[in-house]
Amino acid sequence: MKPLIGSTNVKLAAGMGVVAMCLVISAGHIAAARSSSDASGAVIGSPARVEAALDADATAALLAREGKTRSALGFPIGVSRVGHHVQDGFESAQYDEVTELDSAGRVESVTQFDSKGRLRSAVRLDVGPATGARVAQDVAVKSAQSSALAAGLAIGIPTSTDADQATRGWTVHWARTQGGVRVRGDETRVQVWPDGSIESVARVEHDLAVAPTNRLSSDAARQIASANLNRWFAGRNSGYAIQKLDLEWVGPNAAFEPSRIGAAEAPYRLAWVTQVKPSGDAANDVWLLSLFVDAGDGTIIGGDFVE
Repeated sequence: MKPLIGSTNVKLAAGMGVVAMCLVISAGHIAAARSSSDASGAVIGSPARVEAALDADATAALLAREGKTRSALGFPIGVSRVGHHVQDGFESAQYDEVTELDSAGRVESVTQFDSKGRLRSAVRLDVGPATGARVAQDVAVKSAQSSALAAGLAIGIPTSTDADQATRGWTVHWARTQGGVRVRGDETRVQVWPDGSIESVARVEHDLAVAPTNRLSSDAARQIASANLNRWFAGRNSGYAIQKLDLEWVGPNAAFEPSRIGAAEAPYRLAWVTQVKPSGDAANDVWLLSLFVDAGDGTIIGGDFVE
């Protein structure tokens, strides 16, 4: 999985009733609902990237941090380095970034750190290794583990390892969990070149709300989801089947609550993710949909749609 954040693809269609109206709203605005705002500037949540200079002390600390990370990952040493603070409206994020340049001014690597100074991502952009034999999977995993640990990332046993068909290398994944529960979409990922060297590291981690003291049961969550689905499908030539419920940390969104459109990104909440298979007319436009049932108060805090 190259992109760390998945996408929602919904066909807009007329005459689908209440559920279709939800789909139309979500298709156009679900991404906007997940953007964040920041008091220091309007760029967060808008399609813009703004770079700001750091003071001398902050620059020195950033370059020192990047140098240690570069060594841990085995990245090339550039002739010059440029550090700055970034407000990234495309990703709705802020971070510090260092770019390593070669003697011709070409970018050799880019490394980013979050507001807590933790590694967010690092990628080398120089020419990859010449085509040759690919290291075995276990060798790639060991390389990824040792490099990630040396770079200060908290990792354990990999969740999965995939062969990278584009580079003939490997991609090693560590899914994030909290309290033994998967955090939807969060992971640490290391891409390893065929010779075992590190090509890139990426970490996606969202803030989490406090877990509810009293957790809703799966049966109660199923009843809540069914009550909502029954209202949406009432009187329509459509039906549904609940296929499964999984407890996950999820990000609230505007899938079923248009008033959340444009709201700042909220901390992820513990929820029962209810996977639903539509039938009848609804199945012509939506293959699967899911409802996020808050595991504390039972409210619907969002969902996803797949065409």
